[in-house]
Amino acid sequence: MNRTKTAPRVLSVLAALCLLLTSLTACSGGITREEAKTAMDALLTALDNENYAEAAALYHPDAAMTEDLLAAFAEQVKTKVGIDLTEGAVVEKITGMSSSYYDSNVDGSRYALTARIKAGDKTADLTVEVIRNDKGYGIFKVECNP
Repeated sequence: MNRTKTAPRVLSVLAALCLLLTSLTACSGGITREEAKTAMDALLTALDNENYAEAAALYHPDAAMTEDLLAAFAEQVKTKVGIDLTEGAVVEKITGMSSSYYDSNVDGSRYALTARIKAGDKTADLTVEVIRNDKGYGIFKVECNP
């Protein structure tokens, strides 16, 4: 048996196994587009119903979101952006996304989804950032711009 030919093969197989294991592990804890879209839709539904307790329950524990803060957010969006989230805001089109399996800022997975939303005859861009880490899963940040 020629050991000089066997050693590189063994190393190649080990390297391939390591890459496969790494890629499988990376897929297990990330956040999917569907999960982020579901979170966005649930938030819009809760805000449409002015159910700020339900909306606050969608947030990650690190966000420390309250019903009062969400009511103030909805009012601020109405006055500064010009869109009333209580008028049945719906997603017209997904316009962007950003994701990372591990983000040191949140010590876990992060997925930011941006969509063009419409309520009544007004439109705006809504970005919802969802995170998953050892503390839980949920919305971490929301921005709404004209």
